Amino acid sequence: MTIKKYFTGRKTAASLAVQIFLVLLFVFAVIFFLWSLMKYNKIMEEKAENEAYIEQLNDEIEELQYMLDAPLDDAFKIRIAREKLGMCFPDEIIFHTELE
Repeated sequence: MTIKKYFTGRKTAASLAVQIFLVLLFVFAVIFFLWSLMKYNKIMEEKAENEAYIEQLNDEIEELQYMLDAPLDDAFKIRIAREKLGMCFPDEIIFHTELE
């Protein structure tokens, strides 16, 4: 009996179990790959959102640092009165828009 003849046509329980195991292993590998890919994409989206948030906070920090470093002269006081308190000079003309 030759080796080729021994393996052709014989379906033993062990070879069937090995084939089933290999198919299940392949299915598991594909599912695990797809799950990992989805998780990776989600993490990359969160990373992009966090980087945008960090950039926004850095801009805010720079603006606050500029305000801290600004001298307390009349122009600074006028700007603060306009921005924070909504004040204006008596001879100014105020235009209101709905663009907020």
